Amino acid sequence: MSAQVPRSYLYVPGDAGRRLELADRRGSDAIIADLEDGVAATHKAVARQQVAAWLAQPPARPEVERWVRVNVDAQGIEDLGEVFGARLHGVCIPKVADPADVQRVARELDRLERANRWTGRAVSIMPLIESAEGLLSAVAIARAPRVLHLQLGEVDLAADLGLEPTPDELELLNARATVVTASRVAGLTPPVGAVHIEVRDLAGLDQSSWRLRRLGFRSRAAIHPSQLQIIHGVFSPSRQELDDARGLIAKYEEAQGSGIGVLLDENGRMIDEAVVLRSRSVIALARDEEGR
Repeated sequence: MSAQVPRSYLYVPGDAGRRLELADRRGSDAIIADLEDGVAATHKAVARQQVAAWLAQPPARPEVERWVRVNVDAQGIEDLGEVFGARLHGVCIPKVADPADVQRVARELDRLERANRWTGRAVSIMPLIESAEGLLSAVAIARAPRVLHLQLGEVDLAADLGLEPTPDELELLNARATVVTASRVAGLTPPVGAVHIEVRDLAGLDQSSWRLRRLGFRSRAAIHPSQLQIIHGVFSPSRQELDDARGLIAKYEEAQGSGIGVLLDENGRMIDEAVVLRSRSVIALARDEEGR
């Protein structure tokens, strides 16, 4: 995988057969093969086989990250051992309530990497924050071993907190801000936004994704390939944004070279190090034309 942070994580049931085999071609930056809620208990053995085979095959697009989602109970740990493979980028674990949940999976990954004489990068963990307990422990969870970034599970969280969903999503503002802040405190990449469960509501997905981006999210999970174009559009800077960011940085660096620490642009806006930092973050989101 390139150094670029994925903009999208597409969930695919572990027993989806051909859909899982072709998932790398759907355009998502990352795939999460689901061995949790997306698979019935009676299909778990089949799902394990299919996910293991998927991880054994090289992806159609080498830059696509491959993740699996497993529970943190004994069954989930067994699932992880059965599918563990050389092309596994990370493990997504649901309903994380405290760091102990992450530590359990991290210990199993330690064991599996030793047993398989792992020579690649360490397998990462993405905890899903889906409860009041998890939300209050977000910083400690973010600091747990192997955590690369957090993901917010808003459907379960809303149910746990008794929130009433509204089109403007104001009821989720505190939770979203909390995981962004926790990620920053722990030095993680920004968290992954929750799925938008209304697959046909593309306008709603667009509006919701812009809210996430304004709050500091830089990616979002998806449950259908039709959602990817909108997610990528929101979490990819426009050409104008890139040009403006580069121009602002150039002006600031020129001023710095002349001994000026703070300046005004042509619109009377103050430019200082904090403003430049945001411009640098915009540029960091950019991809080459093939990846956009």
